[in-house]
Amino acid sequence: MKHVIKLTLKEVVNKRIIHLGIILTLIYLLIYGTGLYYTVKDLGSQGEQFFLLQQIGYQLLILGWYVSTFMVGSMAVITGAGSISQEIENGTILGLASSPLKRSTIILGKFIAYGVVTSLYSSILLTAVMGLNLYFCRLVFDPWGAAAGILIFMLFPLTLLVVTMLFSSLFSTMTAGISAFMVFVVTIIGGFVEQIGALMGNTALVNIGIISSLLMPADAVYRLAVAQASGTMAQSSIVNFGPFGIASTPSTLMLVYTIVYIGVLLSAAVYYFQKKDL
Repeated sequence: MKHVIKLTLKEVVNKRIIHLGIILTLIYLLIYGTGLYYTVKDLGSQGEQFFLLQQIGYQLLILGWYVSTFMVGSMAVITGAGSISQEIENGTILGLASSPLKRSTIILGKFIAYGVVTSLYSSILLTAVMGLNLYFCRLVFDPWGAAAGILIFMLFPLTLLVVTMLFSSLFSTMTAGISAFMVFVVTIIGGFVEQIGALMGNTALVNIGIISSLLMPADAVYRLAVAQASGTMAQSSIVNFGPFGIASTPSTLMLVYTIVYIGVLLSAAVYYFQKKDL
């Protein structure tokens, strides 16, 4: 398995899309930080204005984290879409499949390698977003809560990655990527509906969001991470307001479901890859 992990990590480092992703991430952080700078400049940071700045700062933090989900999600889908299907199409998988390595080892090795890269990327990105808010808006974070929120969020790319790898073991590279992203969009819409339903007190809308989270718990992981990282400010009305907030916070049981979900879909990817005619 170590051999597969090393080869996959080397492949990731050599991919131009990863280099482009890093450049775009830096541009995103520059634009986000510039927005925070001018927000502080206009509001000031004294007396009542400081309290308002704190409130808006937490809302901007949530917005920053939410935009980050698309960047992290795109990274996971792009890396996972061709993890199996592209190598089958190019014939490069034959070198590994014909070796003494089991097919399950190939899948697990690739998942671990891609999972490490995407999880590391997500943790660095979220830490940078929190750092910018801490510097400009002087937000007060519980260090343990913030660390726990980032750790929870690391399940986000793993969820998208395992779905994409399952599709990659079944379909072509393009079909796998598009299908995974469409499922992701469906869960995003479900998360929006759930938050709006919670604000309206509409149980039916909340239930729709819960069902979409069962389809793919990525959005639920994001909401749990925000709730954990925000600490006591998570109860603020301005933080809860809108589809990006946490008016409806998923149960901690969703973390257990997410871990089981990843395990089941990874097992399914292994099963279908073993049955696939190379």
